[in-house]
Amino acid sequence: MIHIVEDDITIRELLAATLEAAGHTVRAFGSGGALFAHPDFAKADLYLLDIMLPDMDGYKILEKLKKSTDAPVIFLTAKGEEVDKATGLSLGADDYIAKPFGVLELLARVKAVTRRYQKTHPQTVLEFEKLKIDSESKTAVVDGRPVKLTYKEFELLMYLALNRKKVLSREQILSSVWGFDFDEVTTRTVDIHIKTLRQKLGDNADEPLFIETVRGYGYKFVCDLADTDD
Repeated sequence: MIHIVEDDITIRELLAATLEAAGHTVRAFGSGGALFAHPDFAKADLYLLDIMLPDMDGYKILEKLKKSTDAPVIFLTAKGEEVDKATGLSLGADDYIAKPFGVLELLARVKAVTRRYQKTHPQTVLEFEKLKIDSESKTAVVDGRPVKLTYKEFELLMYLALNRKKVLSREQILSSVWGFDFDEVTTRTVDIHIKTLRQKLGDNADEPLFIETVRGYGYKFVCDLADTDD
């Protein structure tokens, strides 16, 4: 199921028809209010959100959605400035398509984002001295304290932990966690997410317990797995 929020009825109908022809089930809404009024607003597998909407903008819709679902989000917007792209990605969007865009490009982006989301993560629990990560429940606990992470923050933490002790470039992180063709803006997005992740984990960049900055290159997860033997 794909939920579309687009106030232009011509574009909304074109999107719905295109996606349905490609085999997707679609619900289309003309506003954020209409989306959230639907009882199954949080049960979509993917959201396509316009940014400029009559009641609440796409950024606000995304923020509200993240409280109820971790499904991926693609922004559809006529606003193509880099600052708008950075805002959307920093809030947790999975892709960003500037209007006008081609039908084939849209379908390719939807397929790529869906494939990344559905890709199976190793179903495992990683236990470190002060941190426990459960990939099945997508939860993290620090010193017995549950840490509330967004879906993208959890993906980032899990990727770093699965590659512990390896120095990972920002480009590697972008490719594996976001899947974007990276540029300067999306590289900064990695830094923004690392910063908020550290804050939530109670990590210190100067004396890191979990994530170390490798200056001029990227990041490294520095923990050893805990010895769980009796």
